[in-house]
Amino acid sequence: MDLTKKNENKNEPVESTRGYIYTAPDVDIFEETEVYKILFDIPGIEKDDINIKVEKDVLTLTAECKKQPGEGFECVREEMGFVGYQRSFNLNGIVDTNKIEADYSNGTLQLKLPKKEEQKTKEIQIKVS
Repeated sequence: MDLTKKNENKNEPVESTRGYIYTAPDVDIFEETEVYKILFDIPGIEKDDINIKVEKDVLTLTAECKKQPGEGFECVREEMGFVGYQRSFNLNGIVDTNKIEADYSNGTLQLKLPKKEEQKTKEIQIKVS
């Protein structure tokens, strides 16, 4: 998946293992002069259950919701399955992977992906002669 393509994901199951059904989370991607920003919608996930990695210039997010009913409770009806999210992006060599930042709040994960120096927008000054 290319970082800059629009409207190509529609929450389809991507994998089923260990009882989890993985879906690709909805994302919004923004581009600024120096950085890309990706917002992932991953409700019900705890920060410690999110894994972000970059391998061979591919950014992959994996997140799993672990249900915990609380001590002393026994489940008598189970309708909510174990949910997992997984989404990958090919960075195409345009991101400085050593400077990626992540922030998670209220079910939204925000990644800031700084552009490599040669990818940044540059203004050219016009000389008057």
